[in-house]
Amino acid sequence: MELKIKDLTGATIEVTDLNAAIDECKRCKDSPYKMESGHTVGENYAYILEQLLPIQQQNRRSRWLEGTEMRYNQGKRFTKMDIAYEIGRHEPYHPASLYWDSLRREELVAFFNDMFGTYIK
Repeated sequence: MELKIKDLTGATIEVTDLNAAIDECKRCKDSPYKMESGHTVGENYAYILEQLLPIQQQNRRSRWLEGTEMRYNQGKRFTKMDIAYEIGRHEPYHPASLYWDSLRREELVAFFNDMFGTYIK
């Protein structure tokens, strides 16, 4: 998958590995070094990150199970079973997929939020 986004200066950036680009933006978003445009490198990475995170979230949502998507669209809360099935489907060796009934709700919610880019409390 190749997508094109813009940076603060308006230059087009081609992204070939979304996860690697997000990781790099997270690592560099606090950089104080100035660019020729007058913005800091960190501001530029933070701006790019704002564009990449919704794309990552949409990509993840496009792979949801039908039942999970239906519950989300209806505004219903996810159950432990929903969370465990989704995580287990995408990451079969993840602790949430193997031990979903023994993890605390906070742990499952944290795994789910990390995986799907949501902000469930």
